[in-house]
Amino acid sequence: MKKFKSIIRIVLAVISAGLFLWFLLPMAKRIICVGNVVGVLFTAFVFCRCVFYKYFQKLKEKWLMGGFKMVLYRIIQVCIALFLVYGVVISGLMAFFTLQKPEPNSTIITLGAMVRPDGSPSGSLNRRVQACYEYLVENENSKAVLSGGQGSNEPMSEAQCMYDILVKKGISKDRLFIEDKSTNTDSNLINSYKIIEKNNLSENIAIATDGYHQLRARIIANRQGKSGKVGAVNAKPIKSVIVTYWVREWFAIPVELLK
Repeated sequence: MKKFKSIIRIVLAVISAGLFLWFLLPMAKRIICVGNVVGVLFTAFVFCRCVFYKYFQKLKEKWLMGGFKMVLYRIIQVCIALFLVYGVVISGLMAFFTLQKPEPNSTIITLGAMVRPDGSPSGSLNRRVQACYEYLVENENSKAVLSGGQGSNEPMSEAQCMYDILVKKGISKDRLFIEDKSTNTDSNLINSYKIIEKNNLSENIAIATDGYHQLRARIIANRQGKSGKVGAVNAKPIKSVIVTYWVREWFAIPVELLK
């Protein structure tokens, strides 16, 4: 039994070390959010707990035997376990909604991302535009609402940047609608639905964004109370940041549900 437990600790130490580096990687690019901060702290703790197991056991025996400290320790254990269960459940739902295919010739709402100071799209924006382009090519009667305002450090709106790229790729201008007032995902979808209604576009919706973002986008879309079906068009993921943004959604989704 002791040998089995030792093997488990070694496996957990290796996994946690790998995840630690995966969460740490985006920080080198100055991408810091709740996703990788929590990820780095948690995986570092698990690694240390596995590698320095005997030290932690002695510390536990010395400081946590009986009384309030032990009760607090058990409460923390339960909270961590519940958080991990929540993470597994919410990840399952996130994965499920990435697999929801849109109806043919749906109106595709493409969610914006940063435009660089030189006017070129960021990696995230470029990947979302590419996903939108591929859907429009495959669905010749589909139209797109390109949604994203202009930040203080952006030379043009995100919607305009997407529009320019798609026109250069050969998509007809009459298939593209610009929504350039939005500042977040909520306003992206609220304003896009107004354009869809105003122009009598199909109420069947395809949302072009990153896969980890699909569940939260679906929650907002469903809140609009429209009758059309909603499907996912997923941008190609960037492996170096996907785990960071995936965990970030664990915190963003409950906040969205409480609005």
